[in-house]
Amino acid sequence: MSSGPEDLWPPFGHPWQGGRPGAGRPGGGRPGDRTGDRAGGRPGDRPGGGRDPRDPRGGQAARRASGREIGGRGHRHRSSLSQAEIVDAAIAVADAEGAAAISMRRIAQVLQAGTMSLYWHVENKEHLLDLMLDTVLGETEVPDAGGDWRAVLRAIAFSERALLHRHRWVMDFIGGRPPLGPHVIANLERSLTALDSLQLGTAIAMNVLMTVNTYVMGAVLREMRELRAQRDLEASGLDTTEIETGVAEWARRLRADGRFGHFLRIIEEDVDPDAEDTRDERFEFGLDCVLDGIAARVQPADLRKKADTEGGQGANGVG
Repeated sequence: MSSGPEDLWPPFGHPWQGGRPGAGRPGGGRPGDRTGDRAGGRPGDRPGGGRDPRDPRGGQAARRASGREIGGRGHRHRSSLSQAEIVDAAIAVADAEGAAAISMRRIAQVLQAGTMSLYWHVENKEHLLDLMLDTVLGETEVPDAGGDWRAVLRAIAFSERALLHRHRWVMDFIGGRPPLGPHVIANLERSLTALDSLQLGTAIAMNVLMTVNTYVMGAVLREMRELRAQRDLEASGLDTTEIETGVAEWARRLRADGRFGHFLRIIEEDVDPDAEDTRDERFEFGLDCVLDGIAARVQPADLRKKADTEGGQGANGVG
């Protein structure tokens, strides 16, 4: 028997989960919420807000990624809302104004609905944030590369990087709020499937995925820092001549100090480690290093068996 998206959330670790029956599922626990024609919804609505349980991504992830807008269509009653609409509206607000702008009152204003009507579809703000993160992270594309695990990991990395730049507020939650909802689980399933050709143990396969994910998050964090520095420089009002003069004077002082020969080469050779026009190239270079390292540590099972026989490789493809 297949499960709906509301049944795929883990039963722990989320502050919006209460003790009443149904809590622990997004939108669960209110009288009548588990019926198709509940008093608070439209006939035929899916439990928790309208997504088809046969498609954990909702069948709309790509369209929503490019089509979210802040706006409304006149005053709305709770019966005309869905969980998906609420989540999309919240993501649009966060994209435009930052995660700090998210509140149940603000989202109700966007949807031109009563604030209390939102609570028929989401438990509270914490629940809404989890749904937002799960939906956005579900935008990661995991292609079918016909057993080419490296091509899949490369595509995943570029897709994750793109979504983190589209939804920059997500980085505020990466350290302390990892969601484990239906979209994330579905992508994790596809990602693990892409590694089947390596015949790795589950723990090693997870290590591979986490290594790539960690690189992407670190790279994006640096890129966001570069973007902030660029904005700060533009806001300073300094022109190119003033900047060049300032750098030349700085280099003169460093040269006079005598301790920073290698650093001075960066200035003298006009190497800009934060240059916008090399950002993609730098990301790809780092990603290739990561993938080369993974390739050196993991091998298909037949090669591992041969290496074990020759005494050159340990169990699970890790030396």
